[in-house]
Amino acid sequence: MTTKICYSISFLTGIGLIFIGLRFLISPVNAEFDYGISTNTHADYSFHYIKGIRDLFSGILLVLFVLTKQRKALAMMLLAAIVVPLGDFMIVMEKDGSDWQHGIAHLTAVAICMIVGPVLLMRASKKSYPDNQISFNLIRSATDGGSTVSECDLLPGTKTPWHYHTLFSEKFEVLAGELEVGKAGRRYKLKAGDQITILANETHLFHNKSKGLCRVRTTIDPGNIQFEQAALILLGLAKDGLTNRNGIPKKFSDLALFIYLNNSKMTGVMKIVEPFLSFVAKIAIRKGRLKFLKETYCKRSGLY
Repeated sequence: MTTKICYSISFLTGIGLIFIGLRFLISPVNAEFDYGISTNTHADYSFHYIKGIRDLFSGILLVLFVLTKQRKALAMMLLAAIVVPLGDFMIVMEKDGSDWQHGIAHLTAVAICMIVGPVLLMRASKKSYPDNQISFNLIRSATDGGSTVSECDLLPGTKTPWHYHTLFSEKFEVLAGELEVGKAGRRYKLKAGDQITILANETHLFHNKSKGLCRVRTTIDPGNIQFEQAALILLGLAKDGLTNRNGIPKKFSDLALFIYLNNSKMTGVMKIVEPFLSFVAKIAIRKGRLKFLKETYCKRSGLY
């Protein structure tokens, strides 16, 4: 529960920074007043735009760390970021020593960094599972025509944000354990033997909220070779220790490539970062990272 609260505070802080950053870019004079200072720049807002870009980047990074459950990275970022609101507080108070109305806002940001950062850093790590307990089996490939059918294990805590696919539908069938599946805004708790179908362009998510592994059979219709490649790459990265305990690639470019191969389209706040993820994926492809991952993890299965 403590970790969830810290994640929630960090997420809201990230959203707030995104808003502040956009405000400095769109309405620099009003944003400057709310910051706590007033200077005559003779209509030159260059430094306002610099601050806006800084806050926008910081907010996006916070949101990404929360959504991908990068606990340690989030904690270290918050601790390192203490210098920013502390510096802001000193600037505001030096300008007008009695302006506690704006100064308190900056002190609040300092408190968030000083409290949430250490708490996240001290939280116990989740139970890890040996590689031989985690598996992915491709039962039927799109190369044979028809649907893609696979079975995989989802670790405790494994979850996705709300997203959708434009190229195929998905059917989840729980073979063992429990799985929460979100579909079109509603959530369903599935147990062994239950199944649910997600149509193309239908928003959905899944989350293994239990304390044990959940084994799921997934049917992709029509079959999709890139989806199969993404699954094999993710499994290979996990076995090589290149994912975190929730199965998310440690390397950000690998995460962007996984989303690209999966034909995953973001919703809500994540829609903001979708162009950035697409940009990162394109750079990774250009540099040959995708080719390397396919050769390393897909060649043996005949999918490259």
